[in-house]
Order: sequence, then structure tokens, then C-alpha cells
Amino acid sequence: MKWGANGPLRSRLHMQSGYQLGTYLFLGLIIFDLLLGDVPRISFAMYALFFYFWQRERVEKEDKALAEQMKQRSNEWTITLVILLCFVGYAVSLGLQEPSISLLELSIYGFSTIFCIRALTLIYAMHQEQLD
Repeated sequence: MKWGANGPLRSRLHMQSGYQLGTYLFLGLIIFDLLLGDVPRISFAMYALFFYFWQRERVEKEDKALAEQMKQRSNEWTITLVILLCFVGYAVSLGLQEPSISLLELSIYGFSTIFCIRALTLIYAMHQEQLD
């Protein structure tokens, strides 16, 4: 048996478990930050990225046409939820006198939230395909 015969398969499995490991690692760091009384900014952003890439890898395991269909559904649901969150954020911001959060922190939380929503809609699309 040649050692290099299953190299691409081994690297793909390693990368997927890396995304899963990164997701759990940064989830632990978020919990650790919260227990210490700190606000998790970067660990939340990294968790969102790893979580999204892990779910995207799970979707790409499916048949190519089915995976594209699930990604398309996820895109539609993500855009709808982001627009809804923008309206909610605007309504909440009407009652604020002055912003109490910096623009950098707001953008980190915004992008992290979008990646988490994207990952959750991918999970929902996979679940809907299993039910069909």
C-alpha cells in the first residue's frame, strides 16, 4: 500500500475536522471570556467564520446540484434575515441619544452575526432537504 495514494482524501478530512475543532475552540474561548467578564469580540468573529466554513463543507459533501440548491436557499434566507435585522436595528437606534459602541466593534459584531446567520441557514437548508 502506497502512503501517498489517499493524500487528497486525508487532507480533506483533516481540514474538515480542523473547522470543527476551530469552532469548538472558539466557542470555549467565548465562554471563557464571558466568565471573566469580558466581551468576546475577536473570538466571536473567529467562531462565526469557523462555524460557517464547517457548515459549508458539510453542504458541499452532497451532490453538486443539491449543494448549489441548498446554497441558493441559504442565500435567500440570509438576505431576508439581514434586512429584517437592519430594520430592527434602525428601530432600536431611534431611541438612542448617542452611540455607546465604536464603529469597529459594531462592524465586527455585524459581520460575525451575518456569518452565523449564514451557517444557521445552511443547517436549516440541509434539514429541509432531508425532510423532502
